[in-house]
Amino acid sequence: MSTPEHRDDWVWERTSFDARHTAKTESVLAQGNGYINVRNAEDESYVGQTRGTFVTLTFNKAMPDEVTELPNLPDVTAIDLSVNGERFSLDRGSHSDYLLRFDVRTGEVERRVVWTSPAGDTVSVRSRRFVSLVNKHLVVASLEVEALSGPVSLVVESGIDARVSNSGSQHCFDGEKRLMDGRILRLSTRTCQSRIPIAVHCAHAFSRDPISAIPVMERRRVIMRYRLEAVPGEPVVIEKASCYHTGRDLSFVTADNPGGTTESAPVLAAGDSCIASLEGASYDGTLAASRALWDRYWEHADVRITSDDPFDQLGMRLALYHLNIMVERGDSRAGIGAKGMTGEGYKGHSFWDTEIFLLPHYALTDPAAARALLEYRYRSLPGAFAKARENGYEGAMFPWESAWLDDGETTPLYGGADIVTGESIPILTGMLEHHITADVAWGTWLYYLVTGDDDFMERCGCALLLETARFWASRLEWKGALGRYEICNVIGPDEYKEHVDNNAFTNYMAAFTLERAAEVIDGMAERWPRAHAQLSERYNLHELAARFRERQSALYLPVSGEDGLVPQNDQYLSLRRVDLSKYRDEAGVSSIYEDYGQDEMNDIMVSKQADLVMLLRVMPRLFDPETRERNFVFYEGRCLHDSSLSHAQHGILAAWMGLDEMALDLYRHAVRIDFGDNPTSSDAGIHSANMGNVWQCAVCGFAGLHWDDGELSLENHLPATWEELSFEIAWRGARLRVTLTHAGFEVTHLSGAPVTLTIDGEHASVAPGARVGGGERA
Repeated sequence: MSTPEHRDDWVWERTSFDARHTAKTESVLAQGNGYINVRNAEDESYVGQTRGTFVTLTFNKAMPDEVTELPNLPDVTAIDLSVNGERFSLDRGSHSDYLLRFDVRTGEVERRVVWTSPAGDTVSVRSRRFVSLVNKHLVVASLEVEALSGPVSLVVESGIDARVSNSGSQHCFDGEKRLMDGRILRLSTRTCQSRIPIAVHCAHAFSRDPISAIPVMERRRVIMRYRLEAVPGEPVVIEKASCYHTGRDLSFVTADNPGGTTESAPVLAAGDSCIASLEGASYDGTLAASRALWDRYWEHADVRITSDDPFDQLGMRLALYHLNIMVERGDSRAGIGAKGMTGEGYKGHSFWDTEIFLLPHYALTDPAAARALLEYRYRSLPGAFAKARENGYEGAMFPWESAWLDDGETTPLYGGADIVTGESIPILTGMLEHHITADVAWGTWLYYLVTGDDDFMERCGCALLLETARFWASRLEWKGALGRYEICNVIGPDEYKEHVDNNAFTNYMAAFTLERAAEVIDGMAERWPRAHAQLSERYNLHELAARFRERQSALYLPVSGEDGLVPQNDQYLSLRRVDLSKYRDEAGVSSIYEDYGQDEMNDIMVSKQADLVMLLRVMPRLFDPETRERNFVFYEGRCLHDSSLSHAQHGILAAWMGLDEMALDLYRHAVRIDFGDNPTSSDAGIHSANMGNVWQCAVCGFAGLHWDDGELSLENHLPATWEELSFEIAWRGARLRVTLTHAGFEVTHLSGAPVTLTIDGEHASVAPGARVGGGERA
């Protein structure tokens, strides 16, 4: 998939069709609203196409020995067209004037093409599709066909197809298929293991009545076959509205059953009512209503960039678009998958991505979304308690991969083949990548620092910090000969290194958790009395705080040696050095596994992604600038950036250190992971965390936004080829507009309480409606 053409900073365009790029385009241009996401497959079918419709919370196990995953639900995007008996397809006949256009402002995708069939009939075809922000159950499509060479007979087949799968695994039963009132198609089914009822409805409307309309019911499929006539100058328009409802919908939740309903009748009734309410509604009218909500989103979410490369701006807006459609703000039972809901990759599971890479964006722009994501962690505590017990620990040990609230650990046991042994590689992250429990604590405290949300702390935050600290207090290992605690046998953020001891990121984050939990306990009775009363019934809080402090004070925290390097782990600096240039120059990822097996990877000095650098990012005041720079240069030189999580985080550090060209190059690498030239980089879905990373690289890197000490601060690191960067942030109930140029900052107070902040080292106070500035960049 080549970098798209664009006429302005809001529109992604492609003017040529290449079926090899279909899967990536489906992911990158996926459409959704947080409840439902639909891959942007072409109406007609091609080799390599992966249709995908995902509805939040519908996790299911296809087979008993598989982990739960978000199922690919019945498809409504396929609309098959025949012209005088010839199947419309861009790899048959010939075509011209192709245009694929994605409007980031509205989430609408439009395709136009002039097609000549093998028999010589020429038609103009225009397809449009969007997912509504107003009615979260609704997917709307339009197909317009105009005869150009003479009258033609058209056959359109469209309906609901449940023959889709997750890489061959079927998640739903065949179900019931119906034609209601002669015009509405309904398919009802349920997931095979989790028993969630699913209802899909669709209805069609026409600019002129079809000559015939015949229902076709097959195994797992119900469609209508319409026959129409088209003549030059009179386009035929078919509009299709489709609704999805599941038993996990929030409307079916009760206090006794957070999982919703397992009964089909209420789900079918909700779908029947939804599709009936759309009678008479037009595509354009429904789109206009959805656009009004998109306009409201962009009013506050937009990050404006003036750059020598216009794709810097469009790439940012594409990231912001995905950040809007991947989060279900109104339902705190849902996390964010590593691919959002744009593909089957990572099975819809949530990782540390949420807290470290996505939460800063949401906390500082959309606190309600951030709160919902942390409430998801709170609701998932039973699974975290169970994992801790199973491993012999106390407190909450959060799963490396999370799905439905009570699923617990959902990490698969095996992955790809080992180049040396030929066997499947065991996936040890679920067993050894323990830092996620500290990441949840870090995200919890970040949210509180940014929002001052005491109600959240009362209901969720205090418990999350206390239970994650209980885990770490039990997880630390006492080394009597050394007189200290250590954390042995883990995987840090660098997943190329397994079974390591004292991973610096993990140790420091564990110490952070213990320290914050002790501080929270000290102030809980006065600041969060309800939490104090509830937690005091279960624990002696005074003893817990003392235990946390004792563990934290004696925990080994790696520091720089004589060479100025902080060891990433106990083993790293003594590993064998190899020439990594071959792998750093590769366009793809993980090519090093073509030469080394996993055991060999443990023995060579190479990193998959930011690890020690990640520590420098999340704790920027931990080391002095000289130590920070020395370690950044050393570890970046040994990093293959084989994770989408890596480029932008390195970019933030590079910006802080004044490495302008490198920082901007890393930003652009991050943007192009999903939106760039590699035709297969996003086939299984976009990289959710990288969308937050793109925002972080600009806002936290180039604008130097810091919050780690509980105070808001900004530092100007604007790239030389950018003229201006402008964005909004939320800070403790206030909204600020920040604009920076090479001449300095301008901060405008838009609403809320007065704010005190530091701009390029100078303290400033800004009152509602006021505007303050900072000095020019040195």
